[in-house]
Amino acid sequence: MEGIQLEYNKDSPILEPMVSHGSLLVGDVLRQNQALLLTLHNGELKENPSVGVGISDMLLDNDPIYWRTKVKEQLEMDGQSVEKVTITQTGIQIKAKY
Repeated sequence: MEGIQLEYNKDSPILEPMVSHGSLLVGDVLRQNQALLLTLHNGELKENPSVGVGISDMLLDNDPIYWRTKVKEQLEMDGQSVEKVTITQTGIQIKAKY
């Protein structure tokens, strides 16, 4: 899926659109959208309060099945076709596409 690419501002933790030569950069946003879904907490996105996994809450939790289900649900709500979500001690692997 193509969309406006975002980047973090160097001076603050704010996502801003990427601009090159006065134009917005457009490109594949699959991984960007997945990262946003993982980091957002429910209620942080005013336009859609049910969006977000809140992955930082996973830090001291020991129920990977709950988190795997939550990640898969959020990706599917975003319109992604999810093949596999794997959660290990080293990270989260997602196989999905629009």
